[in-house]
Amino acid sequence: MPFREKIAWISLVATLVVYGGYFVSLTVSWGGEGWISDSFGLLVGTTVLFVVVMIALTVVAAVLAPADAAAPADEREKLISLKASQFPYFALSSGAFTTIVALFVGTDRFFAANFLFLSMIVAEVAKDAAQIFYFRRGA
Repeated sequence: MPFREKIAWISLVATLVVYGGYFVSLTVSWGGEGWISDSFGLLVGTTVLFVVVMIALTVVAAVLAPADAAAPADEREKLISLKASQFPYFALSSGAFTTIVALFVGTDRFFAANFLFLSMIVAEVAKDAAQIFYFRRGA
């Protein structure tokens, strides 16, 4: 498995687990006492956790395959990255447009901000999944 495919797998799993946990926690605490102020701390903590997990797992992957980690991206990997970047654009654009419409019809700003954040997470998952698909399929 190429090093950049390993990184895509790491990113996909870390994103789903860490930010999935954020949205589950947010949903469970929705509407409780002080839930808006608590959710900001939860978001910051989740983001720090995501960064730590990504760094740790990337270092482990690089230590296990140092030659692959040091190698520059070849033409195939550049093409895969380019093709995979199309999917997150549509996911993020759709989420941003939906958030704008929701704000115009009177949706709570906190809900809109979290929906926009969810759109960013969906876009990242789409990119990682597309990269894995193209690595497996052969772009």
